[in-house]
Amino acid sequence: MSNAVISVERKLFTVALVGNPNCGKTSVFNGLVGGRAHVGNYPGVTVEKRSAKVKREGIEIEFVDLPGCYSLSAATLDERITRKFILFNKPDLVINVLDAGNLERNLFLTTQVMEMGARLVVNLNMWDEAEKQGIHIDESKISAKTGAPVAKTVGHKGIGVRDLLNLVTRLLKEQVSGHHVPRITYGREIDQEIAEIASRVAQTSCNTLPPRWYAVNLLEDSVNLNDFAHPTPEEHSLIMSQVVVAKNRISQYLKTDSESAVNEKRFQYIEELIRSSVTGEQSDRMKFSNKLDSLLTHRFLGYPIFLFFMWLIFQATYVIGQYPADWIGQGVSLLQGWMTAILPAGWVTSLVADGMIGGMGSVLVFLPNIMILYLGIAFMEDTGYMSRAAFMMDRFTRVLGLNGKSFIPLLMGFGCNVPAIMATRTLESNRDRILSVLLIPFMSCSARLSVYVLFCGAFFPNNAGNVIFSLYLLGILVAVGLGYILKDSLFKQIATPFFMEFPPYRKPTFKTGLLHMWERARVYLKKIGGVILIASIVIWFLGNYPKVESYSQNYPAQIEQLQKSDLPGAHQQVVQLERKMAVEDIEHSFIGRFGSMIGPTLDPLGFNWQMGIALVTGFVAKEVVVSTLGVLYQLGEDVDENSSSLINAIASPSNGITPLAAFAFLVFVLLYTPCVSVIAVMRREIGAKWTWFGVVLQFVIPWIAACCIFQGGRLFGLG
Repeated sequence: MSNAVISVERKLFTVALVGNPNCGKTSVFNGLVGGRAHVGNYPGVTVEKRSAKVKREGIEIEFVDLPGCYSLSAATLDERITRKFILFNKPDLVINVLDAGNLERNLFLTTQVMEMGARLVVNLNMWDEAEKQGIHIDESKISAKTGAPVAKTVGHKGIGVRDLLNLVTRLLKEQVSGHHVPRITYGREIDQEIAEIASRVAQTSCNTLPPRWYAVNLLEDSVNLNDFAHPTPEEHSLIMSQVVVAKNRISQYLKTDSESAVNEKRFQYIEELIRSSVTGEQSDRMKFSNKLDSLLTHRFLGYPIFLFFMWLIFQATYVIGQYPADWIGQGVSLLQGWMTAILPAGWVTSLVADGMIGGMGSVLVFLPNIMILYLGIAFMEDTGYMSRAAFMMDRFTRVLGLNGKSFIPLLMGFGCNVPAIMATRTLESNRDRILSVLLIPFMSCSARLSVYVLFCGAFFPNNAGNVIFSLYLLGILVAVGLGYILKDSLFKQIATPFFMEFPPYRKPTFKTGLLHMWERARVYLKKIGGVILIASIVIWFLGNYPKVESYSQNYPAQIEQLQKSDLPGAHQQVVQLERKMAVEDIEHSFIGRFGSMIGPTLDPLGFNWQMGIALVTGFVAKEVVVSTLGVLYQLGEDVDENSSSLINAIASPSNGITPLAAFAFLVFVLLYTPCVSVIAVMRREIGAKWTWFGVVLQFVIPWIAACCIFQGGRLFGLG
């Protein structure tokens, strides 16, 4: 059948990318759009959506990276989102990214996309690995069989991506009249039943979607008529009665149920496609990976090796990240000094220099640490080691009443709890989703890292990496203990079975890691420019008003007298008086009054009122803990550059914070509610009842833990 090609005048097109997990789809997407990806949520759900617009040859193309999935049977939310997007958003093109070395598995998804009637581009990715395996693929035969043009790429290296972009641009600028996708034949008996069901569907209001697609999925029991349409009772009865008849006939003809029969024929189609287009003796692509797995996933050695890799990432996060963090800190100090010099003395200068620049700068300084953490996690994912970690941790997650697939969301929690909670939508069991969501907030997100680095720099400078690593381990242990209790009380059902594919080990690419790191860093910077800026201004206001009408002493007069005198140590006395006056200012302010109100609940934990206020504001976002302290400790200029830093202000003996109290504070930060965003996402994912249950746990557990650490430490003479 020949298709007529005409040019079009449309300016905006949508191109969706679909593919199995580990097929390199996201690498291809990154190559197509560069660093322009926008991260948001799919309408109505909290699963992360990545999209970007690219201008090419007078048109604008929006690329959408759909969630990776093995099929479109709608067993998980990712599958439902992908299926719904293709059916209802009707993208102008669908790029189906395939692992060229594993076509047999990847083509199952391709057949389902073909059944939707989508205009398809087949992307044979990781072509170089297929050639190393001795695989030779005839692209023309795949194109003829699927009715789709074929493009070869090596996504993580950027090879062939520009050719793919050129192909997509050309196809979009041409409109194919009478676009035809070859039908998948399921045999005479099944095809006849599909045709009769499709005919019934076409006669009803359900015909807004491809009738043949409806027919195939009804036979597979992977779709409900009411999911996509609102047929009348008569229409529903008309279609479903035909489906029942068709299932009975298929069972009678083929001696098996319709779902098994359809899938068997689909696999036969895939085998025929591969047999006609793939030649060459395949080498064992997993040979090297299996040898490496014998060590990295060893039942005894695998766990300490994994912990070593995580320890290495955390050490690099602190040690390497400290250098750029120091540079940023110096830059913030210079900017504060410059703004103070050019602005007139008064509340405006204080707001800009101390509130806005000081508050945001005290958070911005930890950006390098967070970027290094994300880079390390990205490399673990890029190599294929992350799926092995999930496999190894299946035994560990079984203790929590979960399967190994839950380990991925839990591990993602080390980056950010919000997308980690979103990732639980890939779990088939509602029980597993709820339990995972309740445990994820105890995984130490990267936002908490800024607090760790600050306090470790002040109290544990020689053992910062070890202290931070211990906090991450403690969060895991608390999650284990809580999970063990919950699975034997509120979640007594048996965990679902665990299946996960091991991709071959691959050499990570620095470009992919940098793109992943930059995406997360951009989210962090956006947060600094939004919620943290607002929080810093609010905290500055609450910490500066109302003004003190009468101090306990006449500080201004004493300061003026000392400044006029030539007595030795006069300058130091002025600094001390300024500090005392500033302390009275803050104690009289709104934030100081609130701090005194919650003081009794903090005394058993060894926290001062500044730490208490920081915990309250940290409920907005953990980065705000640092910005709060940055505002609260702006107590005037010091005599040298070191004593003016936030670290030295916190560690000052005058504040009464001991290393034991500091560690208890870090444990509290580790375990209490990560941020308001987490609560909002929890409510959408598991409902209000379980969310409130989780929030109560996130306040009770950290208070008990911090109290035990501080009081227990004092009991053993560690105070």
